[in-house]
Amino acid sequence: MKKVHVKINNQKFPYRNIPVILLLMLLTLHVFAQNITLTKRNARITDVLKEIRKQTGYNFVLNDQLINQAKPVTLNAHNVSLKQLLDELFQDQPFTYSLNNRIITIVPKNPGIAAIQVQQQESILRGIVMNKEGKPIAGASVKLLKEGNASSTLTDGTFQLKQQLANDSILVSYLGHKKSVIAVRLGMAHLKIILTEATEEVQDVVVTGIYTRNKDSFTGATSRYSRQELKNVGNANIIQSLRTLDPTFNMVENNRFGSDPNRLPDLEIRGKSSIVGLKEQFGADPNQPLFILDGFEVPLRTVMDLNMNRVESLTILKDAASTAIYGSRAANGVIVIETKAPQAGELRLTYSSDLSFTGADFSSYNLMNAQEKLDFEKLAGRYSYLAAATAPQGQQYLDSLYNQRQKEVARGVDTYWLNEPVRNVITHGHNLYAEGGSESFRFGVGLSHKELNGVMKGSGRNTTEGNTDLTYRKGRLNFYNKTAIQYYKSTESPYGAFASFSRTNPYYRKSNENGGIDRYLEVSKDYQGQEYLVSNPMWNAILGNKDEQNFTGFRNNFMAEWQYDQALKLRARTGLNKGTLEREAFISPEDTRFDRTAQNLKGRYDNGRTDTWSYEGEIAAIYGKNFNHHHLINGVAGWNFMESNQRRKAFTAVGFPEGIAGSPAFANTYLQNSKPEYRTSVSRATSFFTNLGYSYNNRYLMDFSYRADGSSIFGSTQLFTQTWSLGLAWNMHQEKWLKNSEVFDLLKIRASIGNPGNQNFNAYQALTTYTYNTNVINNFGVGAVIEALGNPELKWQKTLDKNIGFDAVILQNRLRINFDAYNKRTDPLLAIINTPVSMGFPTLTTNFGTQTNEGVSGMISYSPIYKPNERINWTISLTGRAEKAKFSNLEQALKSMNDENKGLNLTRYYDGGSPSSIWAVPSLGIDPLTGKETFLKKSGEQTFKHDYMDEIVVGNTMPKWEGVFGNTFYYKDFNLSVYLRYRLGGQQFNQALFDKVENISTEGLKSNQDKRAFYDRWKQPGDLAPFRGISLTDNTPMSSRFVQDDNSILGESFSIGYTVHNGWIEKLNINNLNMRLYFNDFFHQSTIRAERGIDYPFARSISFSLNLTF
Repeated sequence: MKKVHVKINNQKFPYRNIPVILLLMLLTLHVFAQNITLTKRNARITDVLKEIRKQTGYNFVLNDQLINQAKPVTLNAHNVSLKQLLDELFQDQPFTYSLNNRIITIVPKNPGIAAIQVQQQESILRGIVMNKEGKPIAGASVKLLKEGNASSTLTDGTFQLKQQLANDSILVSYLGHKKSVIAVRLGMAHLKIILTEATEEVQDVVVTGIYTRNKDSFTGATSRYSRQELKNVGNANIIQSLRTLDPTFNMVENNRFGSDPNRLPDLEIRGKSSIVGLKEQFGADPNQPLFILDGFEVPLRTVMDLNMNRVESLTILKDAASTAIYGSRAANGVIVIETKAPQAGELRLTYSSDLSFTGADFSSYNLMNAQEKLDFEKLAGRYSYLAAATAPQGQQYLDSLYNQRQKEVARGVDTYWLNEPVRNVITHGHNLYAEGGSESFRFGVGLSHKELNGVMKGSGRNTTEGNTDLTYRKGRLNFYNKTAIQYYKSTESPYGAFASFSRTNPYYRKSNENGGIDRYLEVSKDYQGQEYLVSNPMWNAILGNKDEQNFTGFRNNFMAEWQYDQALKLRARTGLNKGTLEREAFISPEDTRFDRTAQNLKGRYDNGRTDTWSYEGEIAAIYGKNFNHHHLINGVAGWNFMESNQRRKAFTAVGFPEGIAGSPAFANTYLQNSKPEYRTSVSRATSFFTNLGYSYNNRYLMDFSYRADGSSIFGSTQLFTQTWSLGLAWNMHQEKWLKNSEVFDLLKIRASIGNPGNQNFNAYQALTTYTYNTNVINNFGVGAVIEALGNPELKWQKTLDKNIGFDAVILQNRLRINFDAYNKRTDPLLAIINTPVSMGFPTLTTNFGTQTNEGVSGMISYSPIYKPNERINWTISLTGRAEKAKFSNLEQALKSMNDENKGLNLTRYYDGGSPSSIWAVPSLGIDPLTGKETFLKKSGEQTFKHDYMDEIVVGNTMPKWEGVFGNTFYYKDFNLSVYLRYRLGGQQFNQALFDKVENISTEGLKSNQDKRAFYDRWKQPGDLAPFRGISLTDNTPMSSRFVQDDNSILGESFSIGYTVHNGWIEKLNINNLNMRLYFNDFFHQSTIRAERGIDYPFARSISFSLNLTF
């Protein structure tokens, strides 16, 4: 349809805007039609204006010297319009008013007075800062760029600054809004500044923890997320949310421990850089990323316990250009967390509450009911006496036992044991933060508490933390100090492993006829006449067993900065950490785990204490300057040092009398072949680092980093190493031929290469360590034996990291694309290998082999509806990653590990293999004629004999593609988000099939089994069945038959939020109220039917968050 335009002031004016203008005119009429009731007698005019603001929501801009000339006010207005009231109010005053966009400005009536006012106030710059709705913004930063004077807006949005230069510019900034730079001159009596929201502004900055850069001039691969983005996904912890938002961040699902609140997850950024399966030997996860909190390294436990409401932003550093500034600690990627900094202004209180309702998820379990299990046992021969021909009474006994059990089932006994150790729980967390102060001194004081109750009865984690944030500014000096004191208590469930309940047969009653709990569910004989005991898992749960940990920690980070000039800043900072972890555990001597233990050794008590103390310091110079408006140079150089100390004391005592609740005074002796443990460890590191960034016209970019690291944990001849990185980028959208394009808002191509390292290893792995042997004492003193042999030639583990990627923002911010391809080669690997017994020590730490990781990751988002000015937006997003890895040059270094793994798992370490490869003998299935499994040899022959020499790669636990499909919708103050995770192309070894369908022995009959063991087994010649026939004596080896495709989709997060800015909350003196409802892990669908959460079940939760600002 052709548009008709009217030309006004040489501009085309579309007729379609006329309805908007008419609407604005109607709104203006509505404003002046607002009725007000107000009665005052000899009142100050400021009190009258406050009342008008309260009834109408309009804001006033005042001149202090002008308003001081006001006369007392007497009014008796009833149901009059705003205009009538204002006309009457200012009739006898020396000033009048003007109204614009819900702002009432007080101006002098006499122009001569106005000139005097300008002359009097020409050195004072005043104004008000508001959002686009006309509401004042409190705590916004206002700074004169040339003179450096700064201030913050008050609660009514107003500010004032002393101005001396005739011409200057002010920078106005506030979190979540776009910065505004405005030219000012002497004599400007009033400024009205409107800040617009910038939901993506937080992504425009790269925070490395050492320096901060504009992302547009940075060459590295990074992602940054605000607190609001993290909380839009979930309110449990930042790791849960980060997993959903970023495709390169992988939280490996722990199928054994499910949703255990006391279990730390295994995390990866862009795959693994170290040998898998050596976490216990290293004492740390060598594939875990580095965590930086407010500039200092912290452990994963601190991050998991961190209250999300304290987080300001989170940045992931992925490639060498962004991580190499951390040198030998950065091969696994870096996660930089910034906590909230206090804002200047009047005292403000923020209260946040997180509430979750959580229940266990049993949807993956496929267990027999009571009748099915009883029928299965009969088919298996449980009730067929082996020597019935010679001892018929044995068969009669088993017949009687079966008939009795059948009667119980007929009566309706079908106990669902999975419900017994679990509960539906409420988890709640609270955070209170007070902040305020002047521009020169700001303070923040916070207190948070969280009670994280696990779905297993008695398990949980209670965390309390207090923190103070102080900022002081004096001229060019800035001082920052953040202090946190943390306490947590964790408890394990007295019900023990969830598997002990899931395996209990359903034909047993939960309690005896008297309502009591028996020690054994069954005391009988098996088909051979042997004793047949089945323990009652409920018995152990009522004995008073406990396993508790208490931690008290102190953390203080101090930083001083001196702004030498506009280009150079000097910084010194130090961080102190101190913590004490205590553990106490007790297992009653009446526990069934001690059934076969000598009476004087029954019961166990564990007590341990670990004290940690560490410090870290840094001195750095930071430089940034633009030369000739073309050449932007950024640089940082510094020295870092750190030391970590640990002291551990522990002992285990056994032999307790019954009825004693865990006092070590009643113990009989120490655990056999053990004695009290006392260990200390110290590790030190130092480094010199530099980073240089260059940008030409913001088109051609370069970043170079170099770092020299020294660490005590490597060999005496290898104490120091060097790491480096180089990054290049091209901002194509800044080229003349693309700069004015209506298609591309951003188009950047970038590449990087570097060799960051890995220090997640034991403090004394390069040193020979000894254990004192108090049994050998002679004239020379106490004897000692070698515990571990040192390796003075132990080299640093470093990774050559190559990356290429591009970022694009298209169609006026509607379409966003991010893509990266990377190659990471770790050479040499560092691992602990087993040694021959003749050497006198079990292991040796050494270097060998190479691991190469390759992968791609990306994100694409599109907004079909994009109206930022109206705060309406609908965005569809898709993230994904694909990875693969392989070993080389391992030769026979890990042969002993491969041999040990045979029959236990399908993980192998062979050249050409992958850390996630599944190795097994190929299976052709069950032979219909004989019911035997047919295997395929490497020669191509078929055989019934399983041979580990025929193992090949039959699958990979790493999916070909994994990512998240997201939908976010914003409409004014309402928003909704949905995130669905997909996994395509991976495989898993189905342990449930291996343990609960086949390999069921006589002992296995004491446990409930998978339904497929009853329905899908081979029974007679000619049957086409996936599983072998029932047998209590034949063992089935691990083969490809139990490896299944794992294509899945997970409902990771669904949330609805709403924000209230005004209305009824103003009567409660609340400035802002935000509410959000979450559904996390609300469904899980997979092509593989396998049990999830073996020893601790997974959980589903419904959560609610509330945030109030006063």
